[in-house]
Amino acid sequence: MNTKQKKSTDVRFRLEGELHESLKEKAKKEERSMNYLMNKAVELLLNQESAKA
Repeated sequence: MNTKQKKSTDVRFRLEGELHESLKEKAKKEERSMNYLMNKAVELLLNQESAKA
């Protein structure tokens, strides 16, 4: 694992209530933070988009 701490940026956005509840449940089930799951989701989306190019 990378020992350097990655730089982060605070971002605000609106998440639909149903998505928020589902994310909260998934985070609890997987013993992860919602922040971790959101970062992974964005990472997957960006990797998927770059694979199409």
